[in-house]
Amino acid sequence: MTDKCPVHGHEMPLDDDFYASPYAPYALYAALHREGPIHRICLDDQDPAWIVTGYDEVHAGLRDKRLARPREYANPDTFTTKRFPEGEATGTIVTTDPPQHTRLKRMVNFTFLPRNVDTFRPRVDDIVDARLDAIEAAGGGDLVNDYAAVLPITIICDVLGIPENYRAELKHWCDLAFGGDAEINAMTREKLSMFVNDVRKQKAENPTDDLLSYWVHAKNADGEPELTVFEVMSLALLTLLGGYDTTAGMISRGALALLDRPEVLERLRANPDEFDVAVEELLRMHGSVHHGFRRFATEDLEIGGTKVAKGDTVYLHLTAAGNDPKKFPDPQEFDLDRPDKSHMAFGGGPHFCSGSELARIEVVTALRKLFTRFPDIKLAADPTTLRLRNSPLLPAVMHLPVTV
Repeated sequence: MTDKCPVHGHEMPLDDDFYASPYAPYALYAALHREGPIHRICLDDQDPAWIVTGYDEVHAGLRDKRLARPREYANPDTFTTKRFPEGEATGTIVTTDPPQHTRLKRMVNFTFLPRNVDTFRPRVDDIVDARLDAIEAAGGGDLVNDYAAVLPITIICDVLGIPENYRAELKHWCDLAFGGDAEINAMTREKLSMFVNDVRKQKAENPTDDLLSYWVHAKNADGEPELTVFEVMSLALLTLLGGYDTTAGMISRGALALLDRPEVLERLRANPDEFDVAVEELLRMHGSVHHGFRRFATEDLEIGGTKVAKGDTVYLHLTAAGNDPKKFPDPQEFDLDRPDKSHMAFGGGPHFCSGSELARIEVVTALRKLFTRFPDIKLAADPTTLRLRNSPLLPAVMHLPVTV
């Protein structure tokens, strides 16, 4: 960490080197762990922040009401608009806390109850099988765009009730949503909002059996709309992005981790039921959401023995916490028999991911079927050429070519 923020003088560790390889972040996290559980940094937009990497500190922080999501608690120099959805409007499910957040979360949760999520298994199987047929016919492909991305964008559009004719273009703009270019981010917000608003209007006139229709027509005890138009729009956009991008990133990063470990693959192929265990270990090591969404200190407090001032921005780093050697010995060792896999890849506390069980079904199915169907699958690129997307929140693998 040599670069310094020209405005504040803090280290800027999430630099170009961080995104140069899927393996680079973990070397940085190891270095940060050696220094302590919390660090003063600036991101590339020059916003000063605290990044919390220790497992115990992140676990506690996810449940600490003094670390709040609403921007009203922020210092004046923390209002970045560079990244999406970090620069989004207030009042959304990711920028509120209880009790406001509780009402919005309730509108999402029922869809993702285990008994409801289980009904998606046949659909997941069909999509995966169709994509594997195509990859086999071609002799290989890009596991990101030809495989990992197709499953979750299809499933989350099914959940929301987004018609087929919107999906290809929606995927295109979702793929751009978490980059670092301010102009593209602004265009992405505009395009995604336009598409979702168009579908919302259709559901208002002709509701169907889907989540978006439910949100549009839900009434409170007084017979008034439960959600405003803004709330419907923000819920739809964030559910779309959350249900698609994080799962796609987990499938592709999980596939790379297993390609790197033929001895683990050999055991999994002999014992396919262990893919469930393998995915928990992958979530610990390589969870898609790295530093999480911003929180703001509502008062002066201490984290890991370090003083954090009221109004400071705090990032709870979920993936670094999953690689804390104090919690997980040899954290980058893929250990199917690791006794403790209590990761925080889906967050914790009130903001725990509602779609975690659906994501598990998709990731387990995608990886199990991929590696059991293709025993000779190989990476078709020099690993040093693989790159991450320029997003500290979701630094997903951009391409993963293979032969089968």
